Amino acid sequence: MMLSPKHGFAVALAAAALAAQAQDAAPPQEVFAPASGPGHVVIVISGQTGMPNYTATAQQLADAGFFTVLVDGNDFWIKDTHRAWNMLKDVIARAQASPQALPGKVGVVGYSLGGGVAMSYAAKMPQAVAIVVAGYPLTSYIKDPVEYVGRIKVPIQMFAGTADTYKNCCLIETARKLAEAAKAAPLPCSRSRNTRAWATASTWPAHRARTFRPPRTR
Repeated sequence: MMLSPKHGFAVALAAAALAAQAQDAAPPQEVFAPASGPGHVVIVISGQTGMPNYTATAQQLADAGFFTVLVDGNDFWIKDTHRAWNMLKDVIARAQASPQALPGKVGVVGYSLGGGVAMSYAAKMPQAVAIVVAGYPLTSYIKDPVEYVGRIKVPIQMFAGTADTYKNCCLIETARKLAEAAKAAPLPCSRSRNTRAWATASTWPAHRARTFRPPRTR
C-alpha cells in the first residue's frame, strides 16, 4: 500500500511527537517514604557520582519525616535547558501527586553538580518550590553573580567549603560573591555561620528546618 504525501507527513509528525515524549520522559528516581506517614516533599539531586552515594542522605531525610525523592544530577546538567527544566518540574509534580506526600510546595536539596542544578532550575520555580538547599554546589558556570542572583525566585541556603578547590568547581570566592550580591539585592537576606542564605522568608515547615550533614563525595 502506498501512502500519499499527506499521510507521509502525518506519520512523520506522529514520530516526532513520540520522540519528544521520549526525550521528556521522567528520569530514574528512587523514593524514600517516611515511616511516620505522609510528609512534605523533598527532592534530592545527586552530585556527579550519581544516586548511590546519596541514598543515605535521602534515607536520613525520610527518617526525619519527609517524603523524599532522589534523582541523578547528571540527568539535568545537559545542553537542552528547556528539557532539563521540564524534567525537574515533572519530578516535582509526580512527587506532589503521591498519596504519601503532604500538599504544598517542595524543598529541593542539591549536592555539588546537583546543587548547581537546584540553583539553576528549582530556585526559579516559586510556584512549586519553597526552599533550595545547596551543599557545596557547582558554581564555576556563574559568570555574573549579580545577574545570577537577580533571577533567583526562591530562598536558597548555600553551604560552601573555604578549602574546597576540587576542579575549581565550587570555590568559596564565588560563594562569597553570590552572598554579597544577595546582600545588595532588594530581597530580605541573612548570613549565618558557614552558610549563605538568600531571601529567608519561607512557608516551609519551620519545625523541620534542620541541617543534614552532606555526604563526603562528589
